[in-house]
Amino acid sequence: MTPQEKRRPRAGIPAAAQVLVQMHQLLWKASTEAAGRASATRDLDSVALASNLTYACDQVLHLVPATYRDALLERPGIAGSDPVELARRAEELSRTMPIQQSLPGIDSVVTLLRDTVRDFS
Repeated sequence: MTPQEKRRPRAGIPAAAQVLVQMHQLLWKASTEAAGRASATRDLDSVALASNLTYACDQVLHLVPATYRDALLERPGIAGSDPVELARRAEELSRTMPIQQSLPGIDSVVTLLRDTVRDFS
């Protein structure tokens, strides 16, 4: 996890929502990078990676409570440009979510991220 991913909590946003927002930011960058590569190479593996990451990003977006979705508009500088590494960091970040605040649906996102990292590493 980079220092930016360990940044101080935003006031008024529950810890679980903050984790989801940070995961979304990582996955948005990962999916954007992967889509650019897929467009440039038209390689089937690149297209599949971009598809997985876009889907994971969308799933996380829908897990963020509506009242906190404005935080998704922030696009902080995220170190790195390897989509698989960014997905790995998002999966690692999910492990910091307080277990009592874990949301229905997060398990399928984490499984998708683990499978994506395994399959595309």
